[in-house]
Amino acid sequence: MSKQQVKIAWPFAKGEKAQLLWIGEPFRYDHKMMIKAYFRSQGRSEGILMDWGTLPCLAIQHFYTDGIITASKAPEGVQEIDMTIYPNKVKYHERPWSIQGSSDPATSRSFVFSFNGKNVILPVIEVLRSILAPNGFLLYRLFESNSFPQFFTETYESNKIHLSFSSQYELKYTKTTFIYQLVWLLTNRDLLQAYENIAFTWLQEKTLKFEWNFTQPITITARVKEKNNMCTVLQIVNVKNKDIPYQHISISHPEIQDQEKSNEAKKYTYHSLNRQGDEEGFTLDEQLDGSTEDFDLVQMNQLKHEYTSIPRIERVKGSLSKQRMKEDENTKKYYINHDSIRSTADSGGQKLVRGLEHKMLHEIRAQGELQDFINVLKVMEQHPKVQAIRAFTDVLPEGIGERKFIKLSDGVTKRRYVIAEISLMNGKQFNIVEIERENRSLSILILSSSTIHNWNSIYKSLLVNLVNDNGTWTSKILKIIENQGVIVMKAKHSSKGVQHRSKVLLNKLV
Repeated sequence: MSKQQVKIAWPFAKGEKAQLLWIGEPFRYDHKMMIKAYFRSQGRSEGILMDWGTLPCLAIQHFYTDGIITASKAPEGVQEIDMTIYPNKVKYHERPWSIQGSSDPATSRSFVFSFNGKNVILPVIEVLRSILAPNGFLLYRLFESNSFPQFFTETYESNKIHLSFSSQYELKYTKTTFIYQLVWLLTNRDLLQAYENIAFTWLQEKTLKFEWNFTQPITITARVKEKNNMCTVLQIVNVKNKDIPYQHISISHPEIQDQEKSNEAKKYTYHSLNRQGDEEGFTLDEQLDGSTEDFDLVQMNQLKHEYTSIPRIERVKGSLSKQRMKEDENTKKYYINHDSIRSTADSGGQKLVRGLEHKMLHEIRAQGELQDFINVLKVMEQHPKVQAIRAFTDVLPEGIGERKFIKLSDGVTKRRYVIAEISLMNGKQFNIVEIERENRSLSILILSSSTIHNWNSIYKSLLVNLVNDNGTWTSKILKIIENQGVIVMKAKHSSKGVQHRSKVLLNKLV
């Protein structure tokens, strides 16, 4: 569990305890999945808009203070008991619901089963957040149909499963707890089928529900409140006896690499302008679009998972990478504003394009002037006329014979480029090509076409000719691609700030 406090915008007075009454249905809002959580204190109810990824911190009927959602207090009269839920003994039940102090419509969706002679009510949303999807990655995939193959592929052998993750799968989710949960889901067919049916139902009906079609008993430790011989599960705190039918798990990921310490100086570093101490914690802002790499609310509610056996996990490392340990006078320094504001939205939300080649801007790792260009795109992406920006970076291709331009002035480092594909709200699309210039006068290219959909051959032709022509956009190659139906514009570089450059570049598009 994180020791940092995580806060939300809080409509109640300081020190005033508010009880979580209700968690509303998820809905799409401004490119993201959101929920509305209803809190009540001193006769006043307030509905607070939250990212769907905040769900792991919410416990029904628990009390929260000062907007700190990483700490809650159970109501009086709550018992913590172990119970086993047997297949074919559970019934789905739904009915209209009235939220105290609110006129918003609501529907209660729950499972009902018998335990020790008492009827138990288990909310559907508690099953989702605690059993089937107890982390951000799985929570957001609930709304997508068959999206797993875009994040990883599976290979099965005798008593072994290998997961090969793509760059779209965040490295933080390769930690042991996440891998065990994912493999448990993948290797138990009844669980996986229930999970996949949720996405299907959501896409058809925009309703988050499913039938209890599990073929195996599920044992949980739950906080329950009893009334009139009826027990209501407020929070599941432990899922027990989870079985993974493999003893060996191996994983690979583009960012799992062997690292070799190097005496070479760093090419760039990031420094925070206003870093606060860890005790300050984080403040959530639902207006932000995409979570940061170093922040995730997974398991902050102290949810535990116990397995009947613990498979061994092998992390298959890729190519060797250098870990530069020092700085010198040539190390370029970038200063960022670290104001402890975060979001629990899925990385990129609706803007994430599920491909192996393109990435969201916050995933791109560049240096120097290419990083400056990424920063310009990040500012542009916030403009209301821009729907989405996706990009990728790579080294220039080999030309014909020995070509100096493919390397920087040190004669060793390969020159890189960034290609950004920009979608505007009016339906127009543009492709921007930026090359690592290193003091060269080389314009940015802006490409568009109403007929071309596969741009790979265009990119390859441009870049190979750029190398062969020693770093010049010649009129010959530009004329060739124009004859293929591509409109070409050039944009000069500016020494002014990121905001100004973003505005100038966007004006060329709109």
